[in-house]
Amino acid sequence: MHKKHADLKRPSLGKFARNEVALLGTNCDIIGQWAHLLSTAFKPASVVYADANHHPDVTFDSIQRWTDNQTSITTHLHAKPEMVSRHLALSQTDLVVVNGNHFEAAHQIILCDPEKESSLRKRASQLTHVIAIITTQHCLQVPDFVKEIVPHWTEVPILNEQNIADLLPLLREQIMPPARVKALIMSGGKSVRMGKDKTHIAYHGKPQFAHLYALCEEMGLEPALSCRQEQSSYYNEQGFRTIADRMLDLGPLGGIASAFMAEPDTAWLVLASDVPFLDREILEELLGHRSTVHTATSFQSPFDQFPEPLIAVWEPKAMPMIMSFIGLGYSCPRKVLIQTEAKMISASKPEKLENVNTPEELEEALELLKKS
Repeated sequence: MHKKHADLKRPSLGKFARNEVALLGTNCDIIGQWAHLLSTAFKPASVVYADANHHPDVTFDSIQRWTDNQTSITTHLHAKPEMVSRHLALSQTDLVVVNGNHFEAAHQIILCDPEKESSLRKRASQLTHVIAIITTQHCLQVPDFVKEIVPHWTEVPILNEQNIADLLPLLREQIMPPARVKALIMSGGKSVRMGKDKTHIAYHGKPQFAHLYALCEEMGLEPALSCRQEQSSYYNEQGFRTIADRMLDLGPLGGIASAFMAEPDTAWLVLASDVPFLDREILEELLGHRSTVHTATSFQSPFDQFPEPLIAVWEPKAMPMIMSFIGLGYSCPRKVLIQTEAKMISASKPEKLENVNTPEELEEALELLKKS
């Protein structure tokens, strides 16, 4: 059947962003104060407050961010719901706190306030996934009207406004869980300097791509080989999962983008096939330092001090940045990490990051592996 447009798998987005929660049941000033409190509590994560512009002659909504010194920065967005521009503007945000008096969000928190009963009743249909009900000093018990509007209220955590610390783990677990990490083994290079396919060199008794694939399987990382379209059948016939390039002639960055196009809600542990000294120890070291609030977590190269983009965990929030760089004419994954919010760590054994690109380096690496 003819399709006019290609099938693309969309990321899990709400009305505003991946992670969002609407606060409702009380007045707008208190909701704004809660947004500020959450912004402070979740540092260094990026928390944004989405509110309506309360001037009737202005057709824009506003998002409010707080800098490290708690300075407030307000940006206006078009009010039309679910605009692409809104999702792009908030693509690097870790949590959007939404004023539920004006907008819907995927999750909701009710702040008990008897004076806002009529307002909450108007929004009963928006209470699709209430994750908490918060009592206040002016409303110590869950009001009857909240029990009526939320029939399953006994299954919802009841918290007190005096202890915001009780809310944070709930938000992390239900709204901000880290994306599952899978492995992407780069196997589509042309190995011009080596003169033969580097991914097929047997450093450990089998082709390097197969060695890394088995290692990642042992670590429960569900690996896939990133390869060119014409290579996929060869690997598939041998039982390897592949993600073929959908963005051609863009090198590793095209392979990473293709992986996100296949699974946009996955975090990808990207591994080069020309680093023969990679082992479980160093991969666990990288994963142990993973930061989900950054675009990626990578090792710092011991040779030039720049991030190693092909020994790195790329978070789902990296995808919009990758596409922006490609649109601006850049295809270098290292530039993406240098110019975005990527986290760099120093390897405890930096010699394990050494790559092999030439026959001379290959001979030296094989000798070192024999001695190890």
